[in-house]
Amino acid sequence: MRKVLSFFLVLGIAAAAVAQQAQSAPKSSMPEMQKGDIDMAKLENALSKKRRELFAAGMGGLSAEQQQTFWGVYGDFEKERDAVMSARLNLLKQYTENFATLSDADITKMVNESAEIQKQTLDVRMKYFGIMSQKLGVKAAARFAHIDDYLTTLFRLGMLDNMPALSPGK
Repeated sequence: MRKVLSFFLVLGIAAAAVAQQAQSAPKSSMPEMQKGDIDMAKLENALSKKRRELFAAGMGGLSAEQQQTFWGVYGDFEKERDAVMSARLNLLKQYTENFATLSDADITKMVNESAEIQKQTLDVRMKYFGIMSQKLGVKAAARFAHIDDYLTTLFRLGMLDNMPALSPGK
């Protein structure tokens, strides 16, 4: 549980920093994020490192041979998942930088992009569930899917908790 909390401490700090930067700017003119405000590459790297640690703990019951197979497959999974995660973080950054001035069309586009990212996340998980089922068995693959679903859900909740809210008015 401490590992999960530390994962979200990293995420929460980053998301809060993005949100705070967006909220502290005047609503009439949201400035571009300045270099050094948030290093998205460092954030993505920190999140990937923490996910690996949590997967290592969660998949620790595998034999040495299974561990080797798991990490080989996980490396491929991670590349695909990182591309989706990058899209999610970029959408968050775009939203927080511009939320006060988003048009209806911008908001609709972002909601559609968010839905597409969620579909891609599930598609990647299911693809690798299938691969791991063949290589490690269904139970190990289900454990992988469970951990990924859990971490993805926590990550999304952490992001949503720290996003500035749109005004429901016209």
